[in-house]
Amino acid sequence: MELSNLNIKNGLCISLGANIDSKFGSPLESLMVCRPKVEEIIKEWGVKSNTKKEEKIKSNPNFIWSSIYETSPHGVEDEQPNYLNTLVLVKSNYFPKPSTLNSKLLLKELKKLEYFFGRKKPPKGERWLSRCLDLDIIWWEDFHTIDDELTLPHPRFMNRNFVITPLSEILSRSQKIKKFDNPRWSIT
Repeated sequence: MELSNLNIKNGLCISLGANIDSKFGSPLESLMVCRPKVEEIIKEWGVKSNTKKEEKIKSNPNFIWSSIYETSPHGVEDEQPNYLNTLVLVKSNYFPKPSTLNSKLLLKELKKLEYFFGRKKPPKGERWLSRCLDLDIIWWEDFHTIDDELTLPHPRFMNRNFVITPLSEILSRSQKIKKFDNPRWSIT
């Protein structure tokens, strides 16, 4: 999927989710505490990774946050609480050039934040367990990378309503859209 097909010209997109308590409280409280921490991590990462000194001074990214959505767990067989999910699209002219190294540096900082909130490493082979915080880089510009640690854009984000719904909210803020209402099209 080419991101240009989604009318996305630049930016960094990160999804956040939680469905169990962290050391900061409920999933909602965790996301509230996490939001400014994610912004700070991204600002610091951008400054550290950028080699152009004159752009370090202008390091003021634009953070566009979605609402928080409640969703049922995806791909699980065992009972789990519902997730709270949100998404942030970050736009900036100061980001370093997209690369595997720079994206892995950001991922490393986001994983540190997950563990700071109390997330445990899953047992080998276990997937889709409950999480007190889950941070995923969805894409960074039109950058593509595939390896064991990180794949960008996220290979399954187009199949995840907990990403697509907040993303459509963010993108719709910059485009006027009105529902066309015609009885001939309505399903009864």
